[in-house]
Amino acid sequence: MEKRIQARGRCAVENSCCASCQSENQKTFTSEMAVHFPGIEGLNKPIVWIYPRISVCLDCGMAQFMIPYKELEVLQTGSPVEGAPVWLGGTPEY
Repeated sequence: MEKRIQARGRCAVENSCCASCQSENQKTFTSEMAVHFPGIEGLNKPIVWIYPRISVCLDCGMAQFMIPYKELEVLQTGSPVEGAPVWLGGTPEY
């Protein structure tokens, strides 16, 4: 059951509005992202691959997505976690 709310008088269903501009003009896309740790020290940390569904506001460009638990743990610790898709650098071996 959808929870009805009113945000600035425009949105009728919870989570149907953009968090930035309150537009209802949103669309969901599939994606793939490589999340990098910042700075020069980030070069020694794993690159975390995520494949979230992204809700994009087609009016202002605001995007929202969730990071799965295992990938989030890599971002919290800066270390690989079993089962999380990460790249540790170097040349792939075939």
